[in-house]
Parts: sequence; C-alpha cells; structure tokens
Amino acid sequence: MLTFDEGIHLYTYDDNPVPSVTQVIGEFVKSGNWYINVFTGAGVPADVFEAAGEWGTAVHKMLHYYLDDDLDEPSLSEELIFVLDRFYKWMENYKVEVISHEEKLYSEKYGFAGTYDLKCKIKGKTWLVDYKTGAYGMAGPQLAAYVQLDKENYKGGMRHRAVLHLPKAGEGYKFVPQTGLNDWSFFMARLNTHNFMKGRK
Repeated sequence: MLTFDEGIHLYTYDDNPVPSVTQVIGEFVKSGNWYINVFTGAGVPADVFEAAGEWGTAVHKMLHYYLDDDLDEPSLSEELIFVLDRFYKWMENYKVEVISHEEKLYSEKYGFAGTYDLKCKIKGKTWLVDYKTGAYGMAGPQLAAYVQLDKENYKGGMRHRAVLHLPKAGEGYKFVPQTGLNDWSFFMARLNTHNFMKGRK
C-alpha cells in the first residue's frame, strides 16, 4: 500500500520509504543561501527559490480544488485569479476532458513513486500534463516517469505528455508537448544513481 506524508514529502510502500520522481531527478541542491542546479551549475538565491516554490504550491492547490469543484474563488488573490483564468482558457480551447488528477502511484517494477498533476483526454488522445509556473527543463524526464507509473497501474494505449505553463502575469498559457526520446533513459540513469548512492550509506 502506498502512503504519502505531505509534511516531509515522503512516500512509503508497505511501510518502506521509496523515492519520489522529483527526488530521483534531484535537479537542485541547497548550498548555504543558494540552490544550485546540479546539471547546469546555475545558482538561485534561497529566498527567491523558496518563494517560487511556495507560489507553485499555491497554484497547484488552487487547481486541485477547482477540479474537485471545491474552490472558494472569492478568496483568491488577483494573481491566482489570473492563473485560473489561463487554466480556464486552456481547458476551453483544447476541449479538455479530465480523467483524473493528482493521483499517487507506485512502480513495483522500478521502486519509485510520484503524483502527476492531470490525466486527460484531448481530441481522443490520453495526456499526462504537468503544471509549471516557472522553468521546466526537467519536465520531459519527470513526465516520462509519470507515464511509466500510469502504464504499470492502468491498462490502455499511448500516453502523451506535456507541460502546461501558467504564468503569474503578463502572458497567456503555453501547452508544450514533451517528446524527448531520451527522457525515460535519463530518468532511469538518475534512478540508478540514486539507488547506488543509497546503497553506499
């Protein structure tokens, strides 16, 4: 049985801790008052990085409540209303049919867990969509991992994957399909590295 402790962002399966998709990819590490991108070496001040993370969490929660038909829209800030309006427009323009959202899944084959943002139908095709409010350089491998999770847990055909970029202000949404042929192999390389390092402790 898969469980998740949101407070410490910990998945467990049958009471054993298992890594999440984002932990496996491990794009950023904190060093002092900075977060460092392990792939590019770029640094982001900790206060900026953490504020961006809080904003992203607020957007994800808002969309969760909206899709659950439990959103208190009058309580939203103007910035959140702006984002929600872009989400409305995307759903209308693409005629999105929601299948499920924020489902937590575990891979018995590979030993990792994750939660995709949205599974939907667009023009008869199944899509796994990840909401992004900032940069999304690692979205391809992330979504490839979610596709693996969904395939293991549900029957069905092809899953397409895409980022839905929702800006804070000033521009419209961007729906960006992720088609990298090496996305899954990159994720598996990171998973193997994670498991190797865990075995050394």
